[in-house]
Amino acid sequence: MNLHLLTLRVRGLLRTSRDSLDEPVGPVSALAHQLALSTCMVLGIVVVDDQGLGIPWLYWTGQTVVHLLTLALVLALLSSRTGRVSRRWTGHLMVVLPFVDLLVLAVCRWSVVNAGGFQGFLMAVPIVWLAARYRFRGVTIGVAFGVCSMVLGLLISPEWAAIDLISRGLATTVLTGAVALVVAGAVARLEEQRRRLQTVSAALGVVSLVLGEEGELVEVDGRLGGIASGRAIPELLRDPVFADNGRTPLPPARNPLARAAGGAELDGAAVWVDLEDGRRIALSVSSTRLDEARMLVVVHDVTASLAAVLQEEQFLANVSHELKTPLTSISGYIELVEDEIAEEGGGDTETIRAHLHVVGRNVVRLQQLILGLLETARTVSADRVGSRTGAPRAIALDELVGQQLASIRPRADSRRLRWAVSGVDREVELLNADPERLGQALDNILSNAVKYAHEGGLITVRLGVEGQAARLHVADEGIGIDQEDLQKLFTPYFRARTATESGVAGYGLGLMITRRIVRAHGGELTISSRVGRGTRVEMVIPLVRT
Repeated sequence: MNLHLLTLRVRGLLRTSRDSLDEPVGPVSALAHQLALSTCMVLGIVVVDDQGLGIPWLYWTGQTVVHLLTLALVLALLSSRTGRVSRRWTGHLMVVLPFVDLLVLAVCRWSVVNAGGFQGFLMAVPIVWLAARYRFRGVTIGVAFGVCSMVLGLLISPEWAAIDLISRGLATTVLTGAVALVVAGAVARLEEQRRRLQTVSAALGVVSLVLGEEGELVEVDGRLGGIASGRAIPELLRDPVFADNGRTPLPPARNPLARAAGGAELDGAAVWVDLEDGRRIALSVSSTRLDEARMLVVVHDVTASLAAVLQEEQFLANVSHELKTPLTSISGYIELVEDEIAEEGGGDTETIRAHLHVVGRNVVRLQQLILGLLETARTVSADRVGSRTGAPRAIALDELVGQQLASIRPRADSRRLRWAVSGVDREVELLNADPERLGQALDNILSNAVKYAHEGGLITVRLGVEGQAARLHVADEGIGIDQEDLQKLFTPYFRARTATESGVAGYGLGLMITRRIVRAHGGELTISSRVGRGTRVEMVIPLVRT
């Protein structure tokens, strides 16, 4: 192997074998420790002459062993890089090396006449290595080697005065131990910070990646949550990806991972990604440069927040359209009325009345839309409804359900729907409930059953009491809801895919308002459904609101 090839391999080793936070003494740090020790041993040869050597053979044996260990580590790391030696074997070598170095120095330091000097202080290198790897246990091991080394010194160099040898050896041990304590404390603090960061990252579903000089993946920490859990980031962000509006495909050069690999610093670049099963997720990508060769990339799942933004934008667009349509109609028919009145004789009364009837119908439509928006604002900002102060007030839930059924039957009859009603003829009394708000919740539930049932289908309504709670069951044989959409039904402005495809009008507010009303009464609303088979809604409310 020529020198040029060796240089290239060492550069590759240093570029791809970075130390991770999980392993403070990785390949690079191990090589740095061992090369530092070998260099200091070589420099020691310059300052030690034959008169300074008390036991020459022991001194040169120590030199040879340390340099051979350094060569073995370099060759092992290069070979593991090329695959000729397993990384596991290299890892074992890095574990054993500091112990062997420490043992060699503990023995060979006494081969020099000035036994308390240069080679004794070199024991700091493997002790720091052990402190970084094993924290305070490594410090204890290093100090123990230092103490044992003093005992060996008494045996190897009996001509030395015991007090002189022990004082010099103790000074070396205390100094190297103090340095190791500082290192162990610093590594322990870094490890604690890493654990905190990992806990926060796991809770938030954040993944951090380190990209190498050529865009290769060097290190990955953390994992995404939700439907993207367990998926590799490069796999998720492979082309095509879509812009934050969810529709525009981005060219490969605008892919945030490709931009980060090219050195671009990003601040929350959001993209949408299509999964194999048809679902979509939104990822936020940020990047910053760690050094000349590495980029840190942070990826976060922002599907919920970005979807909410898109839903709100869609809702505002829908509301704008719904407001504009009746206003345009009102404006147009008022002009027609004015033209009619301007005619000779004041115009035709029946024509004017018909135009005003259209205006009135559109005014009612506007009122309903505005009231719905106000109701949304009120339920979003309040967790409780009605008053719980003053004398207890009882309402008959059975009568309330009967009234709502009577009011909705004309709409149901127009679609030839059939009814199966039970339990409404038995008294179900609620204490401290708000009849107006509960009536609104019941109207939303029954209206949905009528709207989304197949024409001529059956709607089942069953009211009863179980324990200390009233239970209302409403089921239809309608279009149903996809299982994925069930989890989002109570999100403001969200409408199930089956509802939008059916062409039934709506704003995605009714169920959210209904559940808030039910929960404000201390109850719960649950929905189960199957596409094409219908939907089942259960409302459970305590008989006494506390």
